[in-house]
Amino acid sequence: MQNLLEQIASHFQINLSGIAVEPIYHGKQQKQNVARLRIRRKSYLLKQHDITEPVTKSGFTPFQIEKFTLSTLHKAGCLVPRIIWESEQQQALLLEWRGDQTLDSLAQNESVSSLMPDLHAIFNVFCHIEEVFRKNEAQFSPYIFHFELKQPLQRLLEQGRKTVGYLEHLSKTSLTSSQVAQLDTAWTSLSNRLLAAQPTLGGLDYQARNIVIDGALPYFIDFASVGWDWQERRLVQYFNSIGAFQEDANFVSLLNCELVDAYAAWVTQNREKSASADIAARVDGHHLLFYLSIVYRILHAVARPETSESQILLEAWGDARLRFKRAISLIIETDLSDDVSITQIRKIIGNFTRTFRRMPTYYSEI
Repeated sequence: MQNLLEQIASHFQINLSGIAVEPIYHGKQQKQNVARLRIRRKSYLLKQHDITEPVTKSGFTPFQIEKFTLSTLHKAGCLVPRIIWESEQQQALLLEWRGDQTLDSLAQNESVSSLMPDLHAIFNVFCHIEEVFRKNEAQFSPYIFHFELKQPLQRLLEQGRKTVGYLEHLSKTSLTSSQVAQLDTAWTSLSNRLLAAQPTLGGLDYQARNIVIDGALPYFIDFASVGWDWQERRLVQYFNSIGAFQEDANFVSLLNCELVDAYAAWVTQNREKSASADIAARVDGHHLLFYLSIVYRILHAVARPETSESQILLEAWGDARLRFKRAISLIIETDLSDDVSITQIRKIIGNFTRTFRRMPTYYSEI
């Protein structure tokens, strides 16, 4: 760090004492690879990449990927931080500071209705970034992180179906054979819809903590990895606050029908000719799957609290019972489309919750 700060001081033609270094926290957790620098009454973000080995077939590192991505997006007018200085040797970027609060932290302290102007602004930037990635697909090709895209989604779908079974077990009720058949049919419809959708090129680290608010403008940060994924999945995870390591935090969904309808309209005008109802159903499906995966993680953390993974999750999320209750409520109450299959799944899960008494304490129970 000392050598890095000396280089930055040289760049600004100031003494080392002219740089004030401040840690950056997400909630109560300090981030180790980033810091806020104050220089001449201005703030900057210093980011030094942890992974220094190539992660693409072309041999590019996360530093090189983020440098190219931020430069390309910024030149196209997207709201991303501008690169002030870089060090290839140190794998470090000095970026302009773009706000003290993330969308994740704002969502924990403000009502969704009060955040609507910000959410619409975020949505517009979100769509602009997708458009720039699409128009520059050839240039991004060497920087893409390649993986078997459908396999992780297939695993999430299988895990989600198991989680519905866990919730049935916890409810101390049993579905009839006709109800099981109805659930399986609805789940197959959901799975086929999500797996058949076309992925888009974009960033691969999408979460509400990676959107910062600077005045009235939202800036997207963290583009150390780019690749193909479903844009509806990105939308859901950008617009849901986890509130990790924040005191008294819980899950907050920032999506509503107004935003989903706007997204569906934008997609039909700019990307594909699918019906708006189908696009809204894809968003709804990813939202349902997102919170089922959260329920799955909570159940396993409570059932196996001795594992390091469980301890990290429970420390980050706090009261597991409150988190579980909130996740279930978002599953059964968040209605983002008119899709019949998703509505059926939601209704079945809602019926289970009427008889919930507790979460499992032993792995054998789930």
